[in-house]
Amino acid sequence: MDLEIGNQVAGVVSGALALATAVVAVRRHTRGRRGWWTSLRPVWQREADAGIVHPRRFGGYVKPLSEVYVPRRAVPRLAPSGDGVDVADLLTGAGNVLLIGEPGSGKTALVRYESARSARRWLAGRGRRRRSPAGPVLVSLPAAALVHQPLPAALAEAYPGEGAPLDVEQAPAPGRRWLVCVDALDAVADPDERAVVLNRLAELARSPGPAGTPRPWRVLVTTRHLAEDELAVLGDGYPAYHLAHFTDADVALLAARWFPDGATARQFLDWTRAQRITEPVHNPLTATVAALVWEGGQADAATGPGPAALLDEFVRALLRGGRASLDTACEALRRRPPDGGSVAAWLDTRHTDLVEVAATAAVAGGDPVAAVVDWSAAHAPAPPAAVLPDWPVHVRRILLATDLFRADRHALASVWPSLVEYLAAGPLARDWRPDEWVTLMNTSSARFVALQAISRAAVAPAFLRARLAEPDGAIAAGHLLAGRGTTGAGTPSFRADVLAALLTHWSGGPDGPAGRDAARECFSLLTTLAADRADRDLLHQIATDPQRPGDVRRAAALFFAVRTRNAHRARAGG
Repeated sequence: MDLEIGNQVAGVVSGALALATAVVAVRRHTRGRRGWWTSLRPVWQREADAGIVHPRRFGGYVKPLSEVYVPRRAVPRLAPSGDGVDVADLLTGAGNVLLIGEPGSGKTALVRYESARSARRWLAGRGRRRRSPAGPVLVSLPAAALVHQPLPAALAEAYPGEGAPLDVEQAPAPGRRWLVCVDALDAVADPDERAVVLNRLAELARSPGPAGTPRPWRVLVTTRHLAEDELAVLGDGYPAYHLAHFTDADVALLAARWFPDGATARQFLDWTRAQRITEPVHNPLTATVAALVWEGGQADAATGPGPAALLDEFVRALLRGGRASLDTACEALRRRPPDGGSVAAWLDTRHTDLVEVAATAAVAGGDPVAAVVDWSAAHAPAPPAAVLPDWPVHVRRILLATDLFRADRHALASVWPSLVEYLAAGPLARDWRPDEWVTLMNTSSARFVALQAISRAAVAPAFLRARLAEPDGAIAAGHLLAGRGTTGAGTPSFRADVLAALLTHWSGGPDGPAGRDAARECFSLLTTLAADRADRDLLHQIATDPQRPGDVRRAAALFFAVRTRNAHRARAGG
């Protein structure tokens, strides 16, 4: 009997040990299978907190991006019908994507919002595949990071991780791929550097992985309008879409999410109509600025109706909020005789000028602090740096205090590029020079400064009508139409005349008076504008208008034929 009990006890003990061993083995196996989740959790925790909330509160609380974000749609660049698609569908598709948007259209907000939303969903799954979200793992980096190194190295530097850096050469999770969001391609101001980035991106689309296997990533590139030759570099590897404007319903949804109740939201919408910015607030940046100004009680401070007055008041409020840093610098100068007092008196009235100089440098890809130091040395009664040895430090503080710039690893970077461009446009807006404006409009890195300048100067775009016979005038007018969210672009008759001029210069072909490059740029602009239904309707009217010259009507018909053919080729290639 004792022997039987002993055998039973031994069996129970051995069974318990076997069970414990099995549990430990299963846990080790599970931990090994979920190692991908453990390694990516720090990445997701960082991305989950990301969002765009402007640091200037105007005395109130600004809701996080996740609470006010309005879902976006995009229009295929070559879609014959111009029908839109949900941007969310582009994130879970099969191939690479090029997403083109005007200044302030919300490209960076989209990347940050979707990255944060994806990260929160992956964290909620806790590594269990059945609870993990569908679709890819999102990571992002600015396009400028690809100037000096290829994408894998740039991502490893951007996401160093707690142990090994992020490795996009390996699948992020079982059966999943990366979606790498390369943001702000247009912000690479130097043409040679932008060409390097374009070629790196094009090579990613052409090159398979080791042993010919597909790469474990897709790429989403965001940019403002690119020249036709730049689009050609990316080619069929990046089907292009235009980020659609806000609709009236989108603006109403933003107001409903932003303001505490429906009555306040309706008052805000009524104010946008009274302020004559109903159309401009279809641009997300303008809509956000309008909401901040309204909520901050600054709505009555605008000097007049229109988007220029709205942005002007917003920027003035930012400068007022950062004035203390300028006053501190002036006080430090006054304590440095004999020249400090005169330099301080000079600086005291040049806050806006100082920030405009910094903005101009930032737009050109330069160092804003160095630009201000050089400018002040050339124009102040005495070089401030000779009076105040730490003058560059003061300049940096003054610029950061405006909330228009943020500290980057190497120099100051723009918080909202469109607002910085607004400031850089100040000198041209005050001293309007049409010839210089046309030149800037036809220069990629300066085009959006020119758009802001014509808005601030309140110049009617009809002055371009006499220039449409020349390719540079027609192309400048075409870019003006494409930048409709930044400034008004005239009546339908003016838009139709611009479209007709672009058709004329394009139809001449590479051997025509306009030349190859101008003809390509005219076609690129026509394609961009045709993504909008109103301009597409105008082009159809031109094709059938008996009052238009025959060559213009034939060019319009040919344009639609070429556009349809290219769309079929793009679908076949995809």
